[in-house]
Amino acid sequence: MKILSQLPISMPRETYGPYYDLLTRAYDKFRDEKTKVTIKDVPSGISNPALMTFTGIREINATENARAMIRSAREDFDAVAGACYFDCGIKTAKSLLSIPVVGAAEAAMYLASMMGTRFAVVTSEPDWIEEITHYLTTAGFSDLAIPCRPVRAMTMPLQEMFHGIMNGKYDDIRDDFSTRAEECTEDGAEVIIAGCGLISSIFSTTGPAEIEGAPIIDPMVASLKIAELMAGIQKSGMKIQSRRGIFQAPSPVLRESGLKELSV
Repeated sequence: MKILSQLPISMPRETYGPYYDLLTRAYDKFRDEKTKVTIKDVPSGISNPALMTFTGIREINATENARAMIRSAREDFDAVAGACYFDCGIKTAKSLLSIPVVGAAEAAMYLASMMGTRFAVVTSEPDWIEEITHYLTTAGFSDLAIPCRPVRAMTMPLQEMFHGIMNGKYDDIRDDFSTRAEECTEDGAEVIIAGCGLISSIFSTTGPAEIEGAPIIDPMVASLKIAELMAGIQKSGMKIQSRRGIFQAPSPVLRESGLKELSV
């Protein structure tokens, strides 16, 4: 099986090699033996993750994400696993592609809802709390998250996290995350989602796997495993997506015509 892991921004491997290596270790630990995962960034996307805070920039960047996924799908991938907790461009690509397209956040929240009765999200940037909380609500998971501040942020500056990841120094990141996660468990969280693709693979590769008995979910792993599952179901002949209502798609001919007009 061939899975595309779609990063959200411009992160060339030549520059971000240690992060690619960390993400690859997480995938290799959990992927099926016959699954091949290809990680791609968005060359035409933004390069500064701090810009994801701003709705206008994030939405334009999401369009570039969708373009990248649609183009890559022509390379015979069996599924797309999103590698960003904002699920950038996932809805757009899902509505146009015939293969499974799985968002990291949606996969993590569905998985969390099966592992406990209440979950919380710990993200890496305070400015991301509102958007992640909004997505949690619109995706229909409000009743499954802790009622008091279901999304919380670490205190470590983003650039400091980047430095730690690029140099393989994870202790301070773990400590900061664990402090926020423990606060969530005190408020009733039974599952913790590591709500940022920059840091989540630290926990699935080197631990800890749980905080105060609450499992930690790596959304990158969750999206990969659900993408594998859905691709396998599709190969066996079952339909994996509705094409009614808001999910209806143009005919293949009309779709390709529209994508050509949009230079995709």
